[in-house]
Amino acid sequence: MRTLIALLLAILSSHTLASESQQPVRTVIIIGVDGLSPRGVDEGLTPSMNRIIGQGSFSFHARGVLPTSSSPNWASMIMGASPSQHGVTSNDWRLRSRSIMPSKEGAEGRFPSIFSELRRQRPNAKIAVVYDWGGFGELFDHSVVDVNANTEGPERTMLRAVEEFKYNRPDLLFVHIDHVDGAGHGTGWHTPKYFEAVKRADDRITEMIEAIDEARAWDSTVLIVTSDHGGVGKSHGGQSMDELEIPWIIAGAGIANGREINRDINTYDTACTAAYLLGLTQHPSWIGRPVTEAMISGPRAGWVDSAYLPAPRISPPGALMARVEVVVELSCEIPGADITYTLDGSEPTKHSAVYAQPILIRDTTTIRARAFMRGRESRVSSDTYRLLRSDAPRNVRFEYFEAPEGKPRWELLPDFRTLTPTRTGMCPEIGLATIEKREDQYAIRFTTQLRVDQAGTYMLHLKSDDGSRLKVGRRTIIDNDGSHGPIEESGSIDLSAGLHTIIVEYFEDHGGESLDLAITGPDKIRLPVSFDRFVAPE
Repeated sequence: MRTLIALLLAILSSHTLASESQQPVRTVIIIGVDGLSPRGVDEGLTPSMNRIIGQGSFSFHARGVLPTSSSPNWASMIMGASPSQHGVTSNDWRLRSRSIMPSKEGAEGRFPSIFSELRRQRPNAKIAVVYDWGGFGELFDHSVVDVNANTEGPERTMLRAVEEFKYNRPDLLFVHIDHVDGAGHGTGWHTPKYFEAVKRADDRITEMIEAIDEARAWDSTVLIVTSDHGGVGKSHGGQSMDELEIPWIIAGAGIANGREINRDINTYDTACTAAYLLGLTQHPSWIGRPVTEAMISGPRAGWVDSAYLPAPRISPPGALMARVEVVVELSCEIPGADITYTLDGSEPTKHSAVYAQPILIRDTTTIRARAFMRGRESRVSSDTYRLLRSDAPRNVRFEYFEAPEGKPRWELLPDFRTLTPTRTGMCPEIGLATIEKREDQYAIRFTTQLRVDQAGTYMLHLKSDDGSRLKVGRRTIIDNDGSHGPIEESGSIDLSAGLHTIIVEYFEDHGGESLDLAITGPDKIRLPVSFDRFVAPE
């Protein structure tokens, strides 16, 4: 297919959708196709997407953000920022129950989006948002848009979007189509049914292109077609390139013909590109930048780059690990930033050790890191690695379960009372490091006694990917259920000195997996709950 596209470029280059001057355009249309992978465009029957590839600019190697779930990626697309900034880390995110506050609060306490920035800078602008998945509606302030339409199915969604373009001609029109993701989950990514769904999406895009054609509006309109994530098998949310890479296609006024974009493109560049095309000033907290490489005239003078410097990313995430050593890597989303770090728990400064190569950890260690660039500094990232001794006592009983084949997959904690364990045993701590398990669709119930040396009020912290629950005796202290990325929930309880039975229930749906338990005592010091705090259950 890519060879065919290359041939089409030469043919289509004689006809352009774009004008020669990159001035602010009247209308920007963003069509986001949920679950559309580069292979979906490259190998599918997609004549309309091929047309705008030939008459515009494109990349088949744009990237979403981690986790490769829908809400974090749609949020990053419209907010010009990463999950560490806007705080949307899973599909379960809700404004009133969020665990991570945004680094910058705008309307409704949300991170500033392209919708809120367009409203702030141009109060009379027309903004229309039409979407096929209700979860998208959780991500933006409805009061800043003129049209907030949650429709059902790709046909109704695009019909409403086309009507908005024809009759109201908004400055910004955002369209979300959901069914391709549904096909991926139903039969698998890159199956015949998946490609059928991609063809159906392309047919809907045809309807918008025809509306622009009929209005003779290409000289004042830019169309962007992109996605939130790809997929592997029947799922996404992991860290593979098949899940992370997305197509990014742009055509219209001032856009170069048949140009493959070689620079790195991230989904948060989409909001910045839309802002640039509409003549807005980029919000200083956005880390994306406009894809001016797609434009005939190149960058416009006076564009303000982001002033925000995100905290370094630490990989792999800190956790209990059944190994003698671990190699840790530090990175920053902004190329060219310097990263310093400490290993003794102290605050990193510009005079601390400079990260130049992966760090070898051979003992329980807390890494703290900060990024520096052109007089700016980031917040501190921190992670603790606990390397479990081979001779640690095994005082935690575990029961391991696997979801039955041919039944609906587990998306919530199962009813353990109805299940027979696949395997039982004893392990040193509440965590996943020492338990043999399959990749997805399993559950574990841990039972032990927690030793409390001092009576008082304790705060328990349970972080998991996917769902978890913690009970002290028969009382549920933490309910962190659901299919989601790493989310921490906490609960307080008054405990007497002595032993207290605790039960932790956990399940893994798909994608990433993690389970960590910590405790904050009356002294206000937070510590991981390690093996020396456990006594075998009676």
